Amino acid sequence: MIVVPVTAAVVTALVLSTTTGCRPTRRAPSDRQRSERRFRPRNGSGRPWDALHRRHHLEPAGVAAWCDELARGLRHGSTLRSVIAGTVPDDAAVAQHTAFLRHRLERGSTVSAACDDWSVDLERDPASGIDALHTFAAVLSATAALGGNTAEPIDRFGVAMRQRASDRLERGANSAQARMSARVLTVVPLAMLALLLATDGDVRATVTSASGATVVGIGLVLNTVGAWWMRRIAGAPAPTAPRATSGPP
Repeated sequence: MIVVPVTAAVVTALVLSTTTGCRPTRRAPSDRQRSERRFRPRNGSGRPWDALHRRHHLEPAGVAAWCDELARGLRHGSTLRSVIAGTVPDDAAVAQHTAFLRHRLERGSTVSAACDDWSVDLERDPASGIDALHTFAAVLSATAALGGNTAEPIDRFGVAMRQRASDRLERGANSAQARMSARVLTVVPLAMLALLLATDGDVRATVTSASGATVVGIGLVLNTVGAWWMRRIAGAPAPTAPRATSGPP
């Protein structure tokens, strides 16, 4: 009888420590050639990208770095078309999600037409953070149609992306204490239950009874629900801005 509560406590602790832990940060490869593996047809449909690549999460910092590279190339005298087609982002996720745009430009499309097609393609992409590229497609399309200082709007968009990345880091720092409190409140009761079961005969006698086992089971369920609820509150994503419409006003 005593094996069941102890086993349940250990299994619950392992599950909760896995679900409430911080997710490791993925580092993008520095080699641009690896990030440019994009022209792979899927199921014979001829679509020039790998569906597996569309699962990568987009970080605002990666989009901002790409904007900086584009603006730098424009200030050096390159055209908007050539700098977009020839600049592969260092961030792997950004490179994979922008491969369609570069492919359209290499096939001879204008910047406005390629951005419109890219915007339509992004509408079908469920990846997290894709709204940033959708908005940037509208910025590039309007920049190509209106002309003028093409580096300035790209610079401003990069500043907005860096601000978004800074806000995300600040939210993560502010919620670190809440995540740690959630872990402590989840693991400590389980550790105390296991310690008392191992050292106190009265507790073992109580737990082995029908009423005691029922109370422990209810407590484990409530502990699991509380850990899930605290993790949901601490890790709630920020609301995303509405997507812009591509093309000039």
